[in-house]
Amino acid sequence: MLKLWVLLVTLGLASQGRAQGPVLAGVAPVLEGGIGFSYVKSDVPSQGNMAMNGVLVSGRGDLNAYLGTKLEVGYSRSFDAFQTGRRADILTYMGGPVFYPVRRRKFSIYAQVLLGGARETGVNFESNGGGAGFQYRISPALSLWPEVEYLRTSFFNSNVAIQGQPNLRTSLSLMYTFGRRE
Repeated sequence: MLKLWVLLVTLGLASQGRAQGPVLAGVAPVLEGGIGFSYVKSDVPSQGNMAMNGVLVSGRGDLNAYLGTKLEVGYSRSFDAFQTGRRADILTYMGGPVFYPVRRRKFSIYAQVLLGGARETGVNFESNGGGAGFQYRISPALSLWPEVEYLRTSFFNSNVAIQGQPNLRTSLSLMYTFGRRE
């Protein structure tokens, strides 16, 4: 009888032990990196609007399902600014938090707040921005990220005073996911 009782207890505990998943050694963030095309509509106060095309390189790290971080470097250029024959360019380098209010298997919607700097035609100043975007997964490793950002940069005006400048940047990036998203 004792042997039968030991056998039943052993079989009962074995089935409970098998139903449990493995113990996680640690949790790592999901990392993504990519490159894309950007279009910047720069509002120069004394001249009007100027269109610039360029490239955007970004990296993201998700801390959990709703919060992540982003680093991005963007370069946009106009080869004939206001029909003067001169070029104008803007280089932005910013980083900040990314919030994911909606996240599904094939798509996500996100909002971001970025701080950093910008170089406008040779002069570096601080810059900030915010925006929103949409992620669409093409495959488990590749996704498209269309986004719209408001950028606030600064420059010297004609009176040699620092003046703020609003910019609107739209971009489409192809991102590669390092690791596995659940």
